[in-house]
Amino acid sequence: MKLPLLSAFLLAAAPLVAQDATPLLRSGDRVVFVGNTFVERARLYGHLETSLQLAAGPEVKGLVFRNLGWSGDSVFGDARSYFGPPAEGRERLARNLGEAKPTVAFLWYGAETALSVDQGWTDERENGAAKVSGTGLETSKTLFLQGYQALIDALRSASGEGLREIVLVSPPPFENLGDPLPDQSENNRHLAAIRDGIRELAKKNQVRFVDLFAALGGDAFDGSVTDPPLTEDGVNHGEAGHALVARELVKGLGYPEIPLSQKDDEVLAALRDAVIEKDRLFFHRWRPANETYLFLFRKHEQGQNAKEIPMFDPLIAAQEKKVEEARAVVFAGLPKN
Repeated sequence: MKLPLLSAFLLAAAPLVAQDATPLLRSGDRVVFVGNTFVERARLYGHLETSLQLAAGPEVKGLVFRNLGWSGDSVFGDARSYFGPPAEGRERLARNLGEAKPTVAFLWYGAETALSVDQGWTDERENGAAKVSGTGLETSKTLFLQGYQALIDALRSASGEGLREIVLVSPPPFENLGDPLPDQSENNRHLAAIRDGIRELAKKNQVRFVDLFAALGGDAFDGSVTDPPLTEDGVNHGEAGHALVARELVKGLGYPEIPLSQKDDEVLAALRDAVIEKDRLFFHRWRPANETYLFLFRKHEQGQNAKEIPMFDPLIAAQEKKVEEARAVVFAGLPKN
């Protein structure tokens, strides 16, 4: 069942809008994904990285991807903070970026704000952006965009001089799945406004922007029930949703069609499986399940085991070689120009 989906998202039509004639990815690039629930869950499906690995083309080699998504996160870093204030979450992200040393960064926020316009999605009181008073869409949007700008600035600082490209991605639209799930019409109106703000933020910062909200029909949303659904609950995308979003992201970046067919399913599946396994290993490297015991306030109990975490590094490196080998097999089967 998964294999046709894999082919489907790679058989993309010509891009709707090519914002930049310069291809995004170059040989040796280190790519990070920073965002909330969609980004974290992308590691379970492998479509996002697989689509970019292939869109880059056979001449581009040695791509390294790091998924730093964190479910429930905001531009303020609330979810990443564990037990402390949001500033702690931002410090954690800065450390992660310093270790990853990205040349390309995808930032993927906005859905959380559209779903919570009456609270602003952060409990922070110390950050200047959180001092915006009032409630409602415009207040929440202002708060979000101020926090997003601060995140972009922090990303540039933490990543170092090697950071070449930043891509702001607008979230895809929410879906109506019918009773007993809520109607998402109002939330999609909020998300459209948030999307507009992200577009302007990208323009202000002279970075790339991909409008997944429009690409997946958000501007034409009429409130009807989605059939077939791409999400599990109207918000969180499943297998088909991640495949389609990956396809539209590649198109939005201006990459051309990849001439793959149904007969390529087996080699494509091998590549995606290699990507998923690499992401699994990396997830346990940067977010070990027992981090409280290893590094935090209970490290006096099991802190001696912290030395095992770097042991993931050679496993990840070995798996990345398998990704590169599987990628080469896919390209080897394509017709030469």
